[in-house]
Amino acid sequence: MPQEDISGERTENTGSSGIPIRIFHSDDSKENLCVSMARTEEITPEILLLNLSFYQMVPDTMTAQDFERKKQEDGLLLTLDLPEDFEEYLSGLDASEEALTMGSVVNTFLDAYEGKAILITVEGETLNTGRGVYSEALRQYPYQEASYQVVEKELSKDQIRISYPQIAGLFQEEIQEKWNEVISGHARKALEDAKEGSSLEVSYTIETMNDQLLSILIEGYYGTEEEEHPRRFRYTYNIDMTSGESVRLAYYQDVDELAETLLSGEGYRVEGELGEELKDRLSILYGTAEQLADVLRDFDYGDNRETPRGFSYQENGRTHLCIEVPHALGDCVDVILGEETARS
Repeated sequence: MPQEDISGERTENTGSSGIPIRIFHSDDSKENLCVSMARTEEITPEILLLNLSFYQMVPDTMTAQDFERKKQEDGLLLTLDLPEDFEEYLSGLDASEEALTMGSVVNTFLDAYEGKAILITVEGETLNTGRGVYSEALRQYPYQEASYQVVEKELSKDQIRISYPQIAGLFQEEIQEKWNEVISGHARKALEDAKEGSSLEVSYTIETMNDQLLSILIEGYYGTEEEEHPRRFRYTYNIDMTSGESVRLAYYQDVDELAETLLSGEGYRVEGELGEELKDRLSILYGTAEQLADVLRDFDYGDNRETPRGFSYQENGRTHLCIEVPHALGDCVDVILGEETARS
């Protein structure tokens, strides 16, 4: 339903530099582990501990006494030796805080060094806090993938109901404010633009939610008194949670190769009963591979301040395309790249 583009300008250089690392820490409620992105020029135990101290998971004076990586049959075993101050720090926490602190250190090191398990010692001896004795190597602790939340808001009037998402608890408040205004602005505009006597129902699904990407699918139906059947629509938001920019299909897919793939009818699956018919009709709908590539290049909100010609989203590591088709074919279809249904 939205008619205008919403992101700021994007260039190939987002302004971020260095090696991306994930730092695990407690959430605001101090009940769960979550994860945030950071960047560094190099990965060392000292840099990881320093980043953990930013979230108050370890004392800001914490240093590593020793650190080793050993190859095992089932993966990489890490050994991290810390000063006595770490044991004293843990002993002053309650059981829940101790678990969060240990989880933050364990997960951060395992993630950075791609380890399977880590043995944490103090001055070369077994770590003993009085509550826990950590004599064995530890594996990854459970955690929440995102360090922020998405909450539901609603607008309604007569036969119109619009459910839309809002970001909450994001550390980068300017990114949160920007996108909340964008999303709520589209919802308000859809309500204002709906004709008198029309019906409109809008809902959303969070398809990917982590500290790198938030991919949201918005879908619904819009009907007027003049039309016998309501029209289906789909659009998406793909937000780079570190830069606050909109992520477009052309940024991570070679659209020329993708157009060839789509016209070949192989290497993807179309949801719905008319999936095979769409494969057969793509060349009729979009013409040549070059013409289809031009359409794909204009997918998703970007910096051209125009309505996109289609949308994409990420779900479980797979790319989905929301392609507009004639009303007889369902108005729009979901194309899943990397999956294929054999022709009968």
